[in-house]
Amino acid sequence: MLGLSGAVWLPFLGAALHPLLGWCVQRGSAGGVRLGAIVGIANLITATIFIAYLRPEFDLRLVGKDWWAVGNGLLFFLGQWFSIQSVKSGDLAVHSSALGIKVVIVAFFSMLVGLEMSSFGLVVGVVLAVLAVFLVAGGSIEGWRIHRQTVGLTLVACLFFGTNDFLTGWQAQSVGTGRWMCLMIGTSGLVSLGFVFRRRESFVLMKKEPILGIVVLGAGLALGLQSLWVNIAFSEYQQPTLSNVVYSSRGVMAVLFLMLIGKKADHQFRGRQAGGAVLMVVALIIVLL
Repeated sequence: MLGLSGAVWLPFLGAALHPLLGWCVQRGSAGGVRLGAIVGIANLITATIFIAYLRPEFDLRLVGKDWWAVGNGLLFFLGQWFSIQSVKSGDLAVHSSALGIKVVIVAFFSMLVGLEMSSFGLVVGVVLAVLAVFLVAGGSIEGWRIHRQTVGLTLVACLFFGTNDFLTGWQAQSVGTGRWMCLMIGTSGLVSLGFVFRRRESFVLMKKEPILGIVVLGAGLALGLQSLWVNIAFSEYQQPTLSNVVYSSRGVMAVLFLMLIGKKADHQFRGRQAGGAVLMVVALIIVLL
């Protein structure tokens, strides 16, 4: 029961932070901060949070499946890159809900290796998930066209994130949870350093406009805490499909967040988005069952 609670509550907390992360990315990007700088700073803050929490004490020589964790770090970085590209100019509710499709990838691979039981619900869940994305994009062909870039970039991010989540749930305990996560996030942080150095003009801009610096740091903090909670859920409780279903509630969270900050939108459009976000959660519950 304790394991189940961790598999549920940790990704739920991560879902609650997701809209704030997206909003910070949009504000920073709109202010002129380059995406490379945002991704780099966010991933470096994430690595710092992981190391501060896990306090690793181990040999840095890579042996055996340590290389899996390093490869997983590259997948995590690529997932972040495409996800933030999607958020940059897209609708937060569309991005957050469409990101739920990564559960299908996690479920497929988990069932393939026997980590979780296979289910006919996977097929039904895929159909409902596609319908949910259509609704959250406005429920019309025109809405789909408007948001096709957001959806497309999000689906690419799903491929990397889904594989990352599956590998963490499958192999983290064989390496050691703390070691796996530090190697994974550390790899992502090292790759991010290159982007930070190449985007030095963004630091000049943030120095001139401190509010932009605060927003970008906020994005990093939100990403770090969210990633820590979700990856602990995946690695410690080894129920990646269940945790992803709970994490998919970020679509609903995004709709509520946009309403809370007074984001202007047609009531009918926002109603369809809410319906699509809820349908995505239902679809992923069916995948689980």
